[in-house]
Amino acid sequence: MEKKVLIAVDDEIICNRFAENLTQHISSLQAISVKNGIEACKSALSIRPDIIILDWDLSKMSGLIVLERLKKNDLTKDVPIIMLSKDPDSDKLTHALKAGATNFLSLSIAAIELLARVKSALSLSLTLQELQNEHHKLQLANHRNETILHAILPNPILSQLKKYGAIPPRLYKNTVVLFVDMVDFTPKTSKMAPRRLLRELNDLFTGFDRIIEAHRCTRIKTIGDAYMAVCGMFDAPQNIALQAASAALKIRQYLNTRNQTSSIQWELKIGLYCGDVMGSSVSPTNLSFDIFGETVNMASRFQELCEPMQINVSETIKLHLEHHFKFIGRTARTVKGKGVMPMYYLHQPIKGMKA
Repeated sequence: MEKKVLIAVDDEIICNRFAENLTQHISSLQAISVKNGIEACKSALSIRPDIIILDWDLSKMSGLIVLERLKKNDLTKDVPIIMLSKDPDSDKLTHALKAGATNFLSLSIAAIELLARVKSALSLSLTLQELQNEHHKLQLANHRNETILHAILPNPILSQLKKYGAIPPRLYKNTVVLFVDMVDFTPKTSKMAPRRLLRELNDLFTGFDRIIEAHRCTRIKTIGDAYMAVCGMFDAPQNIALQAASAALKIRQYLNTRNQTSSIQWELKIGLYCGDVMGSSVSPTNLSFDIFGETVNMASRFQELCEPMQINVSETIKLHLEHHFKFIGRTARTVKGKGVMPMYYLHQPIKGMKA
């Protein structure tokens, strides 16, 4: 791989001698020569050399100013720079090294010594480039990992995981769990191509996600064709039940609108139930976050006892929201583990009320 050295020396004879000596003894080295400081700055940015040999006494812009500018520029700050001067006194040495020069040498340096210094600087440049490449790869890997974690963990939980390195179990009080299930999913998808199926689910759940986020709820997970979210767990809007019910209505509306132009007609069932939930990671080796408890089970059962394209809610939610929405009373149903329970279908907002 060809390397490039930029030689910015005011004396043309010395400049050419340096270029000839270096290219003769270092294979695949291209020497680019300039005569003043302005050209040195422009060339350094345009050709991105692997090493720069810089004369302190350049015309139009001093070598020290060129050095300072290049070290402040992200494109050239890591390029090794060897400073040369006719009289390399201690003050110049201090300024040059403080500004970031790799070496500060006499302009009359012997060819063999300059060659050794350049080889050393090229080795340093190669090491820096390798470190930069590794750093870039690490950044990309971290970005991919971050993207994956954001996809499987709610943001507050991800922040907690980064800060403490663990997701301890916690009781979240006064939440509303929303459980959505697609009707007749298995018969509709049994002959569907895998890519088509994944495309359908991705489109559906992405639409649900936008609605859930807009109503300050949090998607917890998808289980096959089922979708579970919770309101009031991390963000506590003023009326949690109102936000959750509004989100459920918008999800149903979204599906109705989508069905008007989609070749596959989907129906859903939604269950809403309020109460406390326990949240935690499933195991120390599994980063997935889940919620547990009676509220989750009841939301799922209310969904199961729901008719297609309806939103089945508990009496508590109905009483809490009857000034905002119209409800349709249902015959009380037997719920496993709870006995006979009243249920209601969330119908639509009362005129003048917004969902």
